[in-house]
Amino acid sequence: MGRDPLTGGTRGAPLFFVGGLEGPPHPGLPLAGALSLSIAIRGLDLPGRDGERPPLDDVRAMVAHLLPAVLLAQPGGGPYQLAGYAFGGILAYELGRLLRNLNQPVGRVLLLDTALPLPGQPPPPADSVLAIRELARMRHLACGWQGTCRCGVDHSVPLSTQGTRIARALGSTDPAHHEDHILAAVDVYTAALRAYATYQPQPSDLPVTLIRARDWSNPWGLPSRLALHTTPALGWEQVRLGDLRTHVLATDRLSLFADPHLWDVVATLQRYLPAPGGPPAPGAAGHRSGQPGAVPPAPGAWGFSNPPSAPPSVWPSVPPPARPSGPPPVPPTTPPPAPPPPLGGRAGGTGGDTLGWH
Repeated sequence: MGRDPLTGGTRGAPLFFVGGLEGPPHPGLPLAGALSLSIAIRGLDLPGRDGERPPLDDVRAMVAHLLPAVLLAQPGGGPYQLAGYAFGGILAYELGRLLRNLNQPVGRVLLLDTALPLPGQPPPPADSVLAIRELARMRHLACGWQGTCRCGVDHSVPLSTQGTRIARALGSTDPAHHEDHILAAVDVYTAALRAYATYQPQPSDLPVTLIRARDWSNPWGLPSRLALHTTPALGWEQVRLGDLRTHVLATDRLSLFADPHLWDVVATLQRYLPAPGGPPAPGAAGHRSGQPGAVPPAPGAWGFSNPPSAPPSVWPSVPPPARPSGPPPVPPTTPPPAPPPPLGGRAGGTGGDTLGWH
């Protein structure tokens, strides 16, 4: 049903965290560890990635597919706590709208680096070679969060020689089906890009918090064929919402979940999440006792031992500095072996850029 449990426990209602375009490892994993003492996090992934059904290319169809997993994981009803990273934030917002249409109370929807698409752009055509390159780059972002390269993909040499490494980086465990796994990942990614490009948000009474990195100047790891809003609120200021709060963290997009900035994200999230064992956070849409907005805890009451490296700001006061384009500087754990000559493979796409399996 699209559910990927990140943390267990019985600490009350979980936080449902929707992953984006990047695939495994789920972007909620760093937060799951940091928030493990206060709230359980349930991961939701894009339909089709588990191989149980074809991918979907419409945001609202994706959300309808994710809804049963949410209802089964929290059968007692709302308020439901929803969050998402990048494209996953759009799914979290639409999931909140769907739950509200079912008369369920929904807490503040928490968006992390979720930019809305510019209206009127056509869906990008399928390009399997570009899709593999962008998926490999998005997977490498998690290496920056973890502080060491675990994906095994070397971006300094042609990806066409690293078929097995890419398959493993994208979650394949069966060598006999590496190619099929990459093809399925490409199909899910391509369908999600179409959904992203054509999505236009509808108004709602949901309160929304956007947590974003200040510096978006490095496009490495972003989908290259999507035109996204670059305003301070990444386009959400144009949507009629119950409430919108924007927190801009003093880091770049590639380091949002890396230490020490992860703790800035955690501190901001905990302002809007219910206290362990306590009542729902105020401000939930549809909650009878809710008040507009959310009440942050007192300074020093964040509930973890590592304090934030700096308090999050509310709007950028200076333009972001220019940064060179390129991958995050994460050294591999071991030097990669010399790549063999490329071998043919269906996942290579056109132009002779085929993947080598080794």
